[in-house]
Amino acid sequence: MDDHDVFEFLVKHVIAPPGRWVLEQVGDPDPTEVASLVTGLAFWAFVVLLVFALVLGW
Repeated sequence: MDDHDVFEFLVKHVIAPPGRWVLEQVGDPDPTEVASLVTGLAFWAFVVLLVFALVLGW
C-alpha cells in the first residue's frame, strides 16, 4: 500500500464520516468534503483530549 493510499483511506473512512455525521446533526443536510474533514479532525481531537483526561484522572 502506498503512503498516498493510506492517507486517502484514513481521510475517507476514519476522519470525514464522524465530521459529516456531526454536521448533519447540527442541521447541514449535505456538508462539503472540506467541512467534513475539518469537523472530523476537531471531533477526533476532542476524543483524544477526553481519553487523555480520563487517563490522568481529571
